[in-house]
Amino acid sequence: MSSELYSKPNNKHKIKKRLSFGSKITVVKKRGNFYKFDNSWIKKKKLKKINFVNKNIFKNVIKFTNNKYKWGGKHFSGIDCSGFIQLFFNFNNKFCPRDTKDQIKYFKKKIKYNSMKKNDLIFWKGHVAIVISKKKLIHAYGPFRKIVIMPIEKTIDRIYKTANLKVTGIRRVT
Repeated sequence: MSSELYSKPNNKHKIKKRLSFGSKITVVKKRGNFYKFDNSWIKKKKLKKINFVNKNIFKNVIKFTNNKYKWGGKHFSGIDCSGFIQLFFNFNNKFCPRDTKDQIKYFKKKIKYNSMKKNDLIFWKGHVAIVISKKKLIHAYGPFRKIVIMPIEKTIDRIYKTANLKVTGIRRVT
């Protein structure tokens, strides 16, 4: 997910460069509904104050569906599973470790499979997914090379069958 940038404060001068979700900028000038930073302009409605916090930390997570998977990535042009989690925490001005092995330790509230709810995290060794409903999750999934929404049970079975990995934990983040 990213926002369009403009060379001038109007809708007519769009440039190829884009600003990634979660980027932090310093506004140097305001003109109408546009804000300037560096040598680019962005629409005011695309910005949030630096101290912005959303009660639902994963509110816009579905907007990332079909974004490209990239191991080690945490940018709209390519993102991996743990970078995906970290991106939303950073956007909400909250700390989150970078790697799944550290994320599972950081989020201490353990949840049983039958108690899962929206925004819980499911962990495997080296992988993490976000629960978005009682039956579905979203994750940056390497084998599909993109962020996908999948049924929870099918995902657990698929990862076990293809990578011989079992779920190592489920954590509540709020």
